[in-house]
Amino acid sequence: KGAVTLKAGSTSLAAKKTYSLKSGARKTVTLKLKKALAKSRKVTLRITAEGGKTVTKKLTLTRAQGAKATASAAPKRVVAIEWDTVENLHMLGMAPVGAADLKGYDTWVAAPRPKGLKDVGSRQSPSIERIAALKPDLIVVPDYRSTKNLAQLKKIAPVLVTHPYPASGSQLNAMITDFRALANAVGRKARGEQVLQELSNTLARAKTKVKNAGRAGQTVAIATPGGTSSAPAIRMFTTNSATADVVRRLGLKDGWSGSARYGFATVGLEALSRLNGWLAFVYPPQFQRQIASITKTSAYKRLPVVKAKHVRTLGGTTWLFGGPRSTMLFADRLAASLSK
Repeated sequence: KGAVTLKAGSTSLAAKKTYSLKSGARKTVTLKLKKALAKSRKVTLRITAEGGKTVTKKLTLTRAQGAKATASAAPKRVVAIEWDTVENLHMLGMAPVGAADLKGYDTWVAAPRPKGLKDVGSRQSPSIERIAALKPDLIVVPDYRSTKNLAQLKKIAPVLVTHPYPASGSQLNAMITDFRALANAVGRKARGEQVLQELSNTLARAKTKVKNAGRAGQTVAIATPGGTSSAPAIRMFTTNSATADVVRRLGLKDGWSGSARYGFATVGLEALSRLNGWLAFVYPPQFQRQIASITKTSAYKRLPVVKAKHVRTLGGTTWLFGGPRSTMLFADRLAASLSK
């Protein structure tokens, strides 16, 4: 039970020979690959477990730097409890076998995903039965979604717990850390680093675009609707949010101070009177009615940023709680809106 890792070392393992791990033995075998084995990169690993049961695994070794080879089979049947994992797996060239609240994903994230995924219920309370029925070999769940069912999930499959909202520090850095952890967990480390390089390049290009538009150093606050049509409210993204971090990395100043667990503070319209610089509204089409109810009020029209015509709206669906893909989309759209 569990992965067996093969590492380069001083002990030789001959091809076509059976080795048994005795009860209590560590699950790490040290070997020095012989030329024939290194050339074929194929090995049949037979493990005699406690009680005499023998498990046979046919493995293909991948040679890495430092002459290390890993025989741990990468997960292929992943269940995603949060939307960012669905998005991130797509960027890594994978598809989960199941995910929570796929209808919500299609509405709010609106990012590409494979068809035919199984819905495992809500993100808050996913169905343990549906997850188990999919026979996953990895479940990915954020820490704030795992407080009630982590023990149950671990009985089904190994669990990767992500930490998108750390108590301190940048949530953008936390997103990058979680993305790397996922890429490593599913055996897509190289692809993961490629995606992160794309993210870095996108931020650099967007920063240049902002500079060329003469906006470098200006203050920009990011907002999205947070109430209802009858009781509109505004979510202002705080200094620790990934969104505000992107603003700074584009050579701008983030326009809303403070820190919040999930990276935003919900305020009334009157709080926007303290804004200086620019206000960028980010919202999907389904928020159109809320935006209309806000922008038609006299209180909104009296705001200094409105009078100065320093309000921009980011078109399309721009998800502000996603991974590298969503972050790149936001950076591009923000730079484009400030270049008008």
